[in-house]
Amino acid sequence: MINSIKYIIFWISLLRLFSLISSYTPYSECTQGRITGYDEYEEGGSCGFGIPKMYGAAPNEAFYNLGEKCGICYELVGPNGVLLFMVDSHCPVKGNEHSCSGDMLHFDLHKNGFDTIVDEGIGRLNVTFRMVSCDHKSNMILKTKKDVSKYFFSFVILYHNIGLKKVYYSYDNETWTGLEREGDYNHWTIRGVELPLYIQLESISGEKVETTINEIIADNYYDTGVQFSVPNKMYDPFSLKEIKSPKVEGCCKLDDAYTDIYYEGKYLGEWQDISNCEPENEYSENCYEGKKCIKVNFKDWNVYQFFNRIQPETKRYNAIKFAIKTENTCDKCLKIKLDDYSFYSISTSEAGKWEEKVLTLEELGLTSSTKKFRKFMFQGSKKDSQIIYFDSIKLVKSDYDDQGEF
Repeated sequence: MINSIKYIIFWISLLRLFSLISSYTPYSECTQGRITGYDEYEEGGSCGFGIPKMYGAAPNEAFYNLGEKCGICYELVGPNGVLLFMVDSHCPVKGNEHSCSGDMLHFDLHKNGFDTIVDEGIGRLNVTFRMVSCDHKSNMILKTKKDVSKYFFSFVILYHNIGLKKVYYSYDNETWTGLEREGDYNHWTIRGVELPLYIQLESISGEKVETTINEIIADNYYDTGVQFSVPNKMYDPFSLKEIKSPKVEGCCKLDDAYTDIYYEGKYLGEWQDISNCEPENEYSENCYEGKKCIKVNFKDWNVYQFFNRIQPETKRYNAIKFAIKTENTCDKCLKIKLDDYSFYSISTSEAGKWEEKVLTLEELGLTSSTKKFRKFMFQGSKKDSQIIYFDSIKLVKSDYDDQGEF
């Protein structure tokens, strides 16, 4: 009886989790981005929201755009699941050139959120994300700074379910004056205040709602009594402008950092060359596809190997495929090894001619009980010079139906 109750509770909890994940209203198409994690977030960031009450992130400076993205929420798909987070700070270029220079959209996540979707030891990786409704259950809050007065009334707006585009104020509730965000810190400031003070908030959808301030209190949280409605519209996540004909799309899927391993002189996704023999990864003569391929001299039993920092899931792939060419006749002259399994011998049918090889992961020793794999290693079998070429290396997908689930 107890086990039955536990079973029921487990499934109720699981259904609630799936309901939560699927309930976020999307405001943009899925887009590729990159993430890292940082620890210094406990006191809040440049958006001025204070101590975070949900997972937060600091996007790169260009995307942050002087506070424009403050308070906007995103749904991110990483290796270990889905994460809802809100922009509450920014990652400046200075001191963060490696990640936040603007070469691609980058989110520096609160470390507690980063750790829920990424295995320990991984520093940064590519993901997919989309802008979504924050689904705040409260009204929007107007939070004043510590030094406000009737001469200087400065504030931020918290907990808006969609991006905040503009703030206006009025003393007669008829004539409105627009404000501009101040610098990187997401504040709106009125100099010389009369009461009552009428505040109008405009979302990126164009909806306007109003609230009234009847007294000036420093470091105060005013309940505006209003919240933006959830529009049935889609927006460009960079410009925040409405997209009239968005792509029809379900949940974001895991960024494919695994399928394509090498092509045209580059290791793709999260694959990295970790060989001890310095292969020519941009060799440019008589390649199989394109203009560049790999040339390796396996003299002295050298090893050519590459690995994936995140580790592909076994259920998603069933083989590795690559083109190979040997300068001399090759009868089991090369061995391949997956992780710590046994070596598998490779031969070619004709010297100097490209041919494709497809080796199943099962042939390489992988079993269905192994959830992930990481590394492929090729080793020569001679002390003398042994030149072998590789091109178009990739994994072959299984029949697993990837619907963004984990």
